[in-house]
Amino acid sequence: MRWLIYLAIWTFVALFLISQGVTRALYLKQNIPWKLLLSVWLTDSYLWALLAPLVWIMAKRLPINGSSWWHAVPIHLLFSAAFAVGEAALFALVTTIVGLHFRPTFLATFRMVLPGDFHLNITLYWAIVGIQHGVNVYRCAHERETEAAQLQLRASELEKQLVQSRLSALRMQLHPHFLFNTLNAIVVLVRQSRTEDADQMLTNLSELLRRTLEGWENQEVPLRTEIEFLRLYLDIERVRFQDRLNVELAFEPETLGALVPPFLLQPLVENAVKHGIAKSSATGKVALRSRRIGSILEFQISDDGPGFAHDAPGNGVGLSNTRARLQQLYGVQQCLELERAGSGGTVATIRIPYRDEAENF
Repeated sequence: MRWLIYLAIWTFVALFLISQGVTRALYLKQNIPWKLLLSVWLTDSYLWALLAPLVWIMAKRLPINGSSWWHAVPIHLLFSAAFAVGEAALFALVTTIVGLHFRPTFLATFRMVLPGDFHLNITLYWAIVGIQHGVNVYRCAHERETEAAQLQLRASELEKQLVQSRLSALRMQLHPHFLFNTLNAIVVLVRQSRTEDADQMLTNLSELLRRTLEGWENQEVPLRTEIEFLRLYLDIERVRFQDRLNVELAFEPETLGALVPPFLLQPLVENAVKHGIAKSSATGKVALRSRRIGSILEFQISDDGPGFAHDAPGNGVGLSNTRARLQQLYGVQQCLELERAGSGGTVATIRIPYRDEAENF
């Protein structure tokens, strides 16, 4: 099919040149020399079709670009002249063999054709070279674009893998941190002979770890799932502190389907319990709230304890890992702030982009 299309193109070229001769004859009010026009231009056109692939190969092997143009151009000039003479010689040979009788002999026909076809053949040669050069430039540009797109895609995939690895590493740091603290609390209960409380805490810890491992690969979960996980943690802390720990949960219903990083709230609640409840013998309260502010999801975790001792809160494992995870997931669209509460205690505020699970799954 490609060769048929190729032949059709050269036939169209012949018809175009024939139409030029017909137009001239009509304008001069002469008889149209159909036999002459058809034989000349069809023969010429099909000879060009025969020789054009050789010119194309030559242009491809000796491209006129970069620093090689200065020696490629003279060679092409020589080959264009050879092409012009060779095409005229082939025309004379074919027409003599076929018996079109433009002139009685091959030499006579060649002498007649060469002056008229030489410049046309030169022009045709350079037109083929120019087309090949344009195709080569386009192909190179397309290959560069494809390569750049592939490199960009690969860089994006590597960046994504890097982020996933960092997030997984941060979560792996959080899990042992929480686990060790809980086991330490169980050891204290056992030493105090509070075996029933220790047994209850171990049961809650087992369920908590099972929930944690179920969603290990997920970087975001619905808030309701995070709350279920948080309730298990709070059950463990209630066993530990008994009546000294009061928890207030106030999550707006429209935020329950919002996507949040798993294990997001537990480190901050643990921080509130550690610095707000554990340091006082009196009953303390930890309050958790969530609300949507336009495209922002906000959490507040507060306690009524003595607050942090210095102007700047510390950077423990829980806080530093939470900050790092938020930075990896949301970049500049997130914040985690700690400040003193007006009536005493500490307020931790988290703001992340609001994304509903129904819109992303």
